[in-house]
Amino acid sequence: MQRRDWITGALLVIGLFIGIYLSYVKLAHTEPICIGGSSDCSLVQNSAYAYLLGIPVAYLGLLAYIALALLWVAKRIDWQGWGLLATQLFWGVGLFAALFSLYLTYIELFVLGAICQWCVASALVIITIFVLTTMRLRTDLMYFEE
Repeated sequence: MQRRDWITGALLVIGLFIGIYLSYVKLAHTEPICIGGSSDCSLVQNSAYAYLLGIPVAYLGLLAYIALALLWVAKRIDWQGWGLLATQLFWGVGLFAALFSLYLTYIELFVLGAICQWCVASALVIITIFVLTTMRLRTDLMYFEE
């Protein structure tokens, strides 16, 4: 197993932690804990952009990390030779999540004028996962073409 696969796994654990924490904050109607006591996290978490079709974005983020974790495991065990498909699905979910995170970061910076540290951390995690997966998929596709 390549080192970047383990890095991806570690990043998934971090992403799951962030997703669980932000979902808890939303579910418990509490204020997120931010470094320096910034109120920007609360502003972002309570804005109209914190929902998509009435569903809290924190829940959607957690679901994305859960889906990615399951696909990561499916890639590792390569059940009935489905490893490449799991890698491709992982890449697709990662692409969508990375693009959505970039959109939300744009909203934070240019619409709300506030930065949520947890949201930025999640965006960095998912973008890094996507880049690592793109590198892995390219390697896997070259292997299967031979």
